[in-house]
Amino acid sequence: MARLPRIAFVTIGQAPRPDIVPQLVRQLDTEILIEEFGALDGIDPAEFDRLPLSPNQITLHTRFANGDYKIVSADFVERRIAALCERLDRENYDFIVIVSTGLRQEIVTKTPLLNGQTIVESWVQSLSMVGCRVGIIYSVDLQGTENIFTHGSAIRQSVSYTLPGPSGNIDDITRNLRNCDFIVMYSMAYSGEMAQKVSAQSGKPVATARNILASSLRMQLNSMTDTRPHEKKDIAMRMSQAYPQLTRREIEVAENVVAGLSNKEIARVLDISHRTVEIHRGRVMKKLGVTTVSGLIRQVLVL
Repeated sequence: MARLPRIAFVTIGQAPRPDIVPQLVRQLDTEILIEEFGALDGIDPAEFDRLPLSPNQITLHTRFANGDYKIVSADFVERRIAALCERLDRENYDFIVIVSTGLRQEIVTKTPLLNGQTIVESWVQSLSMVGCRVGIIYSVDLQGTENIFTHGSAIRQSVSYTLPGPSGNIDDITRNLRNCDFIVMYSMAYSGEMAQKVSAQSGKPVATARNILASSLRMQLNSMTDTRPHEKKDIAMRMSQAYPQLTRREIEVAENVVAGLSNKEIARVLDISHRTVEIHRGRVMKKLGVTTVSGLIRQVLVL
């Protein structure tokens, strides 16, 4: 019997996080052994309230084991996260997953490490590189600290929203983001239900940090178990379901365009002529209602 991957999930609050980790794991669609750890494990919430917060200090919004949400110092959490990952690095996990965004300190381990901040930021930058106007919804008040996020000039809108809070805030947010092409909810606390509400009110596709991290971990697990052909087949199935007007060959061409291959490289991979690739790509773009390759890539990223 094959050994199940053993994964340490690290959060910035206190473990367990029944509001985040189970939903993230369900998206992996594979069996794993889960262990949860929190950067603030062992700290009494009452004692934590007495820790000072300096003005203009970068803060994070997280949950304690008793269910309370608190604003915490990012510097304090990062020191605790680094020490925790150093300990977990000696305990033979297959992966360490930091289930948080907003952490700026680089953490290096011998164990494969998936840092939620790094993964989500790279994903946002990829959208920006193809000309997508990305709206960001944060979970902390970043006024005066926006320079810690370097998403690039393609970010046209960003707003702040702290959970939990008045539901009316989401209405204000979606009105401010209607000029964006895509919205990213930049916190692991944001659920799929929240994303659906924002998408319905804004009319824009929405991705959560949780979904982005789950996708990255799923790819790593697939690579570990050598199921990459299955992953590619799954992508083709998703495209055929979302765009039934596409032929099998058109989907193959679209997959390779998104992978960054040139028309000549696609022609070699699919054993067809360069001109045939151009024809298929043109048909795909027409059927999807896009006029540029960046638009095609954006459509598939949305999918």
